[in-house]
Amino acid sequence: MMCYDSFESEELKKLIDNKKKFFAKQTNKTAAQYLQKEILFLQNEILPVILNNTTIFHYEAVKYLTRTLDLAAKYDCNGALTYFPLNDYYVERPRVGVFNSRDLMMGTPGAVLISIINMDIAGTTVEPVNLHLNALV
Repeated sequence: MMCYDSFESEELKKLIDNKKKFFAKQTNKTAAQYLQKEILFLQNEILPVILNNTTIFHYEAVKYLTRTLDLAAKYDCNGALTYFPLNDYYVERPRVGVFNSRDLMMGTPGAVLISIINMDIAGTTVEPVNLHLNALV
């Protein structure tokens, strides 16, 4: 089962994508800066709220991640690695997105920025895809 977004989040994602395409063509520096600020606001502030409140999957992911972080802190861990399956069917070589909050310069100063290059799960080779969430376009 693949997880689908709500109508509201799909429409907001389309709006953001259209603004990104328009941003790429922008020649006026002031207009480009304003548009970039608007895209970042929609993407980083509004979209997470829409996803959390309209999509059960995103809401459950936030709850699961919160519990994972609390448990990692309880056991005095330096970080936490959490896996969220997006569908029930796995291809021969599954792809797993990997995000490190240090990529956004969040977290403790001096913490390690990790990029996973090779992984396997139960003998199956997994293709890690390092996600860089700070890329605007």
